[in-house]
Amino acid sequence: MKKKIFYILLLIVLTFYVTSCSSNAKLNSIAKNINNSESVKNYNASGYEIKASATKDSLIISSNMGGEKNEVSFQLEGDILSNTDLSINDLMLTLYVINGVGQTYGYKDGEMSQNINAFPEEYQKYSLNKEGLELVIGDEKVSFKIDLSKKIPLIDMNKFYLTPDSLDIIRGFIEEHKYGNQSGKSGNIAYDVFAGEEESTILIGQDGALSNSAYQSILSALEVMYGKDVSDYFQKLYPNFVDGKSVVDYFTVETNYEIDEDEHPMFKDTEVVFVTIDNKKINS
Repeated sequence: MKKKIFYILLLIVLTFYVTSCSSNAKLNSIAKNINNSESVKNYNASGYEIKASATKDSLIISSNMGGEKNEVSFQLEGDILSNTDLSINDLMLTLYVINGVGQTYGYKDGEMSQNINAFPEEYQKYSLNKEGLELVIGDEKVSFKIDLSKKIPLIDMNKFYLTPDSLDIIRGFIEEHKYGNQSGKSGNIAYDVFAGEEESTILIGQDGALSNSAYQSILSALEVMYGKDVSDYFQKLYPNFVDGKSVVDYFTVETNYEIDEDEHPMFKDTEVVFVTIDNKKINS
């Protein structure tokens, strides 16, 4: 009987030990990913300090940004790592944690934070039970939970593009027979649409290579400025992106267009396509 009780107690101790080691291994791996990330290394090289460390049941990130010290702790319960009472100033550190977790599932350094920055509203629709992430970003507070047993799915950037409904300013210019431009971002699409008197222009930039999202964004801008018939005509003339510069009828299309990134910072690190529409020809 005593031997049986001894084996039961030994089994309990071993189970607890294995579970503790497993938790430590996960948190240590996340901390290592954070400390080795390019962004953290750049901060540290600039004289600032960001450092992640792990205990048995918590992940701690300490920072010293120009003498302003901060320490944030994320608690682990089972597979859930969380802190539901963060300051909005802790959002950057929270993104480091999400990146660190993502890298344990094969995501590249910075891949998840860039995706979240592009689609913050979409990620706040995620749930802990389904996607494994709960992220609530308020004006002053951030609440965060992540399931370490799940690979958080990335938002497909190429599904998002500039839509006609987004170009409300340009639509207003057209309706009032005025001229002006509208610029902004939609997912990984940067845009600057100009409605002019002699000519109008559409400037589209996309992170990485131009895809169907950039193409659909051009069609949306043409539809708002000139109507569906002109948008369809462009699609007929240019079913795909051309390489270099092409002039057909009243359209001029330039891919690999070089832009002054100091003047247009939102087009930084994007591949750009520039479309010019000759309004004299289109109205003749």
